[in-house]
Amino acid sequence: MLHELHIRNFAIIDDLQLTFGAGLNILTGETGAGKSIIIDAVGLLLGDRAAAEWVRAGCEVAEIEATFESPAHAEIAAELTALLEEQGLDDPDNPRWIALAREVRVTGRNICRVNGRAVSLQILSDITARLVDVHGQGEHLSLLQPRTHIQLLDRYAGLLPLR
Repeated sequence: MLHELHIRNFAIIDDLQLTFGAGLNILTGETGAGKSIIIDAVGLLLGDRAAAEWVRAGCEVAEIEATFESPAHAEIAAELTALLEEQGLDDPDNPRWIALAREVRVTGRNICRVNGRAVSLQILSDITARLVDVHGQGEHLSLLQPRTHIQLLDRYAGLLPLR
């Protein structure tokens, strides 16, 4: 579960800190209030393509940081824990929480971090795929994506450990 989100120098956002509660959280506001920019920032943190244009005018770097609580679903949590351990990214002192960060520089360079350690974009994407499933207006549900069918069936049947 996404617990905290901190966005700095991203598009029109100077500095924004959001804390989310348990259950459903909803972003509302008038047209042009910045809801889509917040979603774009989350997408960037989840592995979307970075562009120097995302850096706020007059700034050198945009930063997006988030703290996630480990998934409640035991099999997904075990899969995530194994991935973090395999990559040397686990935090034995605080295994329940995962800190993610991504910086995008005006030079086009970007840096991804998991629990304070630099990682490739692919590793970040592999981790966030187990933490978040974003659905937006007009997008296809992940249930309709064939690549997820076997994983969903295996998870439901308790067969993920046999993969």
